Amino acid sequence: MRLSLGAHALGALDQEEALQVDLHLATCEECGAELLDLEGVSAFLGKVSERDVELVASPPRQVLDRLLNARAKRHRRGRVLMAAAASVAVLAVGGTVWTVSAQRPDVGTTAAAPERSVSETPADTAGSADASDTAVQAETRILAEPTPSTLLKSAPPEDAGGREFPGANEARGYYAHVTAIPGESGTQLAVRVTGVPEGTTCRLLVIGRNGERDYTDAWTVDRDTYRNKTVFPRHTRIPMTDIARFDLLDPSDKVLVRVKAPARK
Repeated sequence: MRLSLGAHALGALDQEEALQVDLHLATCEECGAELLDLEGVSAFLGKVSERDVELVASPPRQVLDRLLNARAKRHRRGRVLMAAAASVAVLAVGGTVWTVSAQRPDVGTTAAAPERSVSETPADTAGSADASDTAVQAETRILAEPTPSTLLKSAPPEDAGGREFPGANEARGYYAHVTAIPGESGTQLAVRVTGVPEGTTCRLLVIGRNGERDYTDAWTVDRDTYRNKTVFPRHTRIPMTDIARFDLLDPSDKVLVRVKAPARK
């Protein structure tokens, strides 16, 4: 409504708009006072010449230059103030980080070793060292032992001279599948079983053509064995060309599945 007061003072509103302004002025003292201030505008505009209008529309070049220079100075001053504010913010953040780091000596780079507490006793230190050694040994053993995926993918049987041998115990519905890959110190094996009851502890007996016998480490068949189609990596010292068969045994050395390894013709 206040935007319409100037046009109303000049009589530039149509009849309907002027009526709405008058209805508002009847109840608004503030807009009424402002309209009184604007009533002298009509008389003042009557005293303005065409030359004055041209000067307002196209001010002298000196006036424009002065206005532009003043605006440029305000702009530069604003940029300087913003840069100073940014520097203060960076210093504040940096100081906060330095303070937190100084108060928390245990926070550092990933390569830095955590400091031991002064209150640790020799027994605690020894226990921590033993636990760390055990964890390192376990991790080393896991990394050293070939997993089924690395064993089968890094050295495909055909490309590495390996072979696959299936075996079955039809009477009980037990099945075993042995993949053998020749290695420098014997033969790498990957064993997969199906049908063997869950909870059965198995191990593989590798029998050479000269009668040599080599037992591999045991494993236990569980629900995840069949759900994940687990392949158990094992190793035998008997060279692959000397292997006659594989016997899948239970804890009492009873043969669950016999897998023959015929020689290549």
